[in-house]
Amino acid sequence: MPEIKKILSKQEETKKRTRNQLIVGTILIGLMLFSTIGYALNSDKTGSTIKKTTYNGIDFLRDGEYWQFSYNGQDFVTRYSPEEVKYIKVPINLKLNDYSGKPLYFVSDTQLDLEIARNLNTNVLRVQNACIEEKKCKEGLPLKDCSLDNIIIFEETQNETGSIYQNQKCVFITANYLNQTQYSDAFLFKILGI
Repeated sequence: MPEIKKILSKQEETKKRTRNQLIVGTILIGLMLFSTIGYALNSDKTGSTIKKTTYNGIDFLRDGEYWQFSYNGQDFVTRYSPEEVKYIKVPINLKLNDYSGKPLYFVSDTQLDLEIARNLNTNVLRVQNACIEEKKCKEGLPLKDCSLDNIIIFEETQNETGSIYQNQKCVFITANYLNQTQYSDAFLFKILGI
């Protein structure tokens, strides 16, 4: 005899989907935090050399693959320094305050951008994947609007050169897969005002 499933109302389905998205988002943020902490604690410091540079009055320290710096009392970790990505133009008018305390959504064919998520997770309400076009929306992802929501859209290109531009509250980062972290860091430095 086949198992009988309980019929859920739209409200119950929405509540269940929201709860599941919150659980997945919390797990992802926890993984990002613990992986960053684990990497910092387990990295081999015996053979590494620490590099230091100053950019716009901010000290950047590189120990291994990542640059670490403090800005306005908050610690950040990036793969590239501002000097290394200064050639990337970021013509946007958004600042860190525009993201503070609000959800941040990512639209990407792959996954959340860990570079941006790891650095903004203490400022934003939550980080999660979303869609901006209903016809391309994967099942279970919320549909968001550039006029209302903070959204970062990653578009992959085969060209070596990429771009960053803004449309309302959406920021589009177009770059080939290998350069996306550079463009993400350039975006971070811009919204921080570095």
